[in-house]
Amino acid sequence: MRLKNNVFIRKLNNWLKKSYKRRSLFLATLLFIFSAATPAVIATVPQATPIVQTQQNAQQQANQATQLYRSGQFQEAAVAWEKAAAGFASQKDGLNQSMALSNLSLTYQQLGQWDKATKASEDSLAVLKTQPNSQEKLKITAQALDIKGYLQRETGQAADALDTWQEATKIYSQTNEPTKLAQSRINQVQTMQDLGLYPRACKTLLEVLDKQIGVTNCQELSQLSSQELTAKLQKFTDESPSLTSVVGLRSLGELLRFIGQPEQSEIVLKSSLNLAQRLNSPQEQAATYLSLGNTFNTLAESERVRRRRENYDQQALDAYSQVVKIATSPTMRQQAQLNQLSLLLKLKRESEAKALWSSLNSQLANLPPSRTGVYQQINFAQSLVKLGSTDNFQLKQNSQLPSFDEIDQILAKATTQARGLGDKQAEAYAVGNRGALYEQRGTPEDLSQAEKFTKQALGIVSSVEAPYISYQYFWQLGRIRKAQGDIPDAIAAYTKAYNALQSLRSDLVAVNPEVQFSFRDSVEPVYRQLVELELEYANSLKTAGKNEESQKQITQARNVLESLQLAELNNFFREACVEANPRLIDEIDTTAAVIYPIILQDRLEVILSLPNQPARLYTTKITQKELENTLEQMQRFLRVPPTQIQGVAQTEVQEFMPLYQQAYNWLIRPLEKELAKTQVKTLVFVLDGELRNIPMSVLHDGKQYLIEKYAVALTPGLQLINPKPLAKIDIKALTAGLSQVRSDLPAHQGFEPLRYVQSEIEQINKLGVSAKSLLNNKFTSKEVQSEILDSPVPIVHLATHAQFSSNAEDTFILFWDRRMNVKQLGNLLQNNTLDSRRPIELLVLSACETAIGDQRAALGLAGVAVRSGARSTLATLWSVQDQSTAKFMGELYSQLEQAKKTKISKAQAIQQAQLSLLKDQQYSNPHFWGPFVIVGNWQ
Repeated sequence: MRLKNNVFIRKLNNWLKKSYKRRSLFLATLLFIFSAATPAVIATVPQATPIVQTQQNAQQQANQATQLYRSGQFQEAAVAWEKAAAGFASQKDGLNQSMALSNLSLTYQQLGQWDKATKASEDSLAVLKTQPNSQEKLKITAQALDIKGYLQRETGQAADALDTWQEATKIYSQTNEPTKLAQSRINQVQTMQDLGLYPRACKTLLEVLDKQIGVTNCQELSQLSSQELTAKLQKFTDESPSLTSVVGLRSLGELLRFIGQPEQSEIVLKSSLNLAQRLNSPQEQAATYLSLGNTFNTLAESERVRRRRENYDQQALDAYSQVVKIATSPTMRQQAQLNQLSLLLKLKRESEAKALWSSLNSQLANLPPSRTGVYQQINFAQSLVKLGSTDNFQLKQNSQLPSFDEIDQILAKATTQARGLGDKQAEAYAVGNRGALYEQRGTPEDLSQAEKFTKQALGIVSSVEAPYISYQYFWQLGRIRKAQGDIPDAIAAYTKAYNALQSLRSDLVAVNPEVQFSFRDSVEPVYRQLVELELEYANSLKTAGKNEESQKQITQARNVLESLQLAELNNFFREACVEANPRLIDEIDTTAAVIYPIILQDRLEVILSLPNQPARLYTTKITQKELENTLEQMQRFLRVPPTQIQGVAQTEVQEFMPLYQQAYNWLIRPLEKELAKTQVKTLVFVLDGELRNIPMSVLHDGKQYLIEKYAVALTPGLQLINPKPLAKIDIKALTAGLSQVRSDLPAHQGFEPLRYVQSEIEQINKLGVSAKSLLNNKFTSKEVQSEILDSPVPIVHLATHAQFSSNAEDTFILFWDRRMNVKQLGNLLQNNTLDSRRPIELLVLSACETAIGDQRAALGLAGVAVRSGARSTLATLWSVQDQSTAKFMGELYSQLEQAKKTKISKAQAIQQAQLSLLKDQQYSNPHFWGPFVIVGNWQ
């Protein structure tokens, strides 16, 4: 992530310094707003500090206060600390008086009494200023600053807390207290996370955890296998068994979850928990169980781990139950119970959820005004709405469930408390959630009230620069306007939400990575619903004869679709790495047409962009379910190799031909007349949803496949195209591949040998285009990188197993020595570009496939295309027989070699190679020639 010199982050930090912002509570709210199922992280407070012996009564009060604090009796502990501080003051023992006041501040923090906590902290530091300099004064000053830092963080002053803890760290360095120095640096890490400084936070944390772990940043850590990480953590905990290590590992586990590494987060948190259990620390065990439950929640939401059939939901519930059982902090117990409630509702376990809400209702009803209490009430109200909905409650009175009015009263109380605390963000969330409550009931009167509360929330948040909040309520306002039948105003509100997301796009992870985990629920719908509204309005304008205004709406919808493609890729990588460069087809290729299919619930919309012509919109009435069922049948058939008995393959093609024709009728038939009027040679598709898993080349008009009429290419969007015609490229390739697999390497398990890879590479070599070949044990990541750096070539051809998935970590290429995920592959290949040499023009991935059962697996293909730095990427959507692939590749390189004479494009060269298979009776089935797709620059 490029956070340095980032304007948005600088503005965010400035805002944090000026206003109260409790990020941990912010995440608590996002638990429901974003359905991320990830609650606030409760910072572990330090143990009360023993007091130096002075006057006996004061000492006894201090000892009693310490025991009360550790047993969770905070109200009684506060009284005891007040008496201890007064006793030390009467004896003129300023150092112990200061320490007692700091501990009093810490106790008030546990009670949520922020004003009293602030005064006690200020009094503590004021007393210290009157004391003569000494080593003991330095130690107590550092601890007082530690406690002040906790207070600042808990009241939303993240930037100030970081400054305070940095000051404390300097003192601990002087007083030679390594344990407290480590704790202070861990405190800084928590605040760095609040400020979105994730690389810096990870680097600092790994420094605290010592060199025994053996990595210096999270990027290196993410590349460790599960076995390697487990072994390093075991060694670390054996050599450094301390509570500081427990807290450090827990912080690392939380950080890994935040940056999109939940599986490694689980490993690290379990190591932290095991150490806390060995050290017999119930407090640290409870805090780690809470973090572990959050990670299990994240894993349960992950598509890639859901296929493993591990019951992460139940593991999360069990972890939260442990928190409730052993935590001494009421706040921590309540947070765990709130998360339990949300999870039970997701699992539709209504009876358990009802029992839990009754218990929480009595607990939260009497919470003192505090930011923690405000956010917990908001979260509780949101869960109550869900609870009612699961029982067809519809927010009506019910003797067993909370009524609409009761939920509204909870949110009204939260609003009043937030306003009293001066926390505008919390107030905006409370008021905005009242709007959402009325929106859900949905009567005309309720929608009017929903609009009122939503506008109030937007008015409150307008005083701070917080697009990550405002977009939610502009989106809510858009939904309300649509429900009221005001489409132009709905589009205006949606557009403001979209604009806020656009301003956040490059910083979405930095502000709050939890947004990324719920992209499909809380970000993608804004884009899709806006596109649907704009196209619906465009059709109505066209019917009314307002063609110019209709054209404007179509163009805006196309731009939003392009932005959605970029947002999806940034979400895929869990970092803001894809930059936009707006382009029109006219600027790229005057012989290409761009087709944007958009799958909506009740229809398929297709936008056609032709060079130097206005965009056109075509509507086909087809339900999303019917379309997706057809696409799934097509995909199942295409992936299965046809029977190799003479005549059977053709019979199978005829059996499934109606599917190819149906898809053609939906996608291409309405465009035929317009395309026939042009000189278009290439169709470029910006595909949506499950269309990405189907090669457009196999669509059939009843006489011909689409590939027989046009060259076909894919792109995530024209704004990612970096055009350079093939005729200007010297055809030289680095060829590499695996014809064998290694039984001694876990990374190779599950893969079959690719027997024809060697002949594929030899065939390319015979054409004289291969600059260097690396086969089997020569095909290592180090050797490939060395060749790219030493002898840069425009084409890199990798004939090896590969897999595309909706998750970046599960999208990989198989090398002789390892699996390399898409991020690692990008780092390897882009060394060419970073070394100020020419970029890779064409990356060829032979023998790859999209992950079965992963509806968004083709995102991995787009991810490889973007992250590799190559202008174009040729790959396959499923694994095909390597003998036919060898034939395809031979024809392809023959076409590429002649490109300077024939002036054909990359897409046309691929078209000719596909046609060579289609005309071969042995390989005429679309299974053999269909999966080859080019992504990116097709010229």
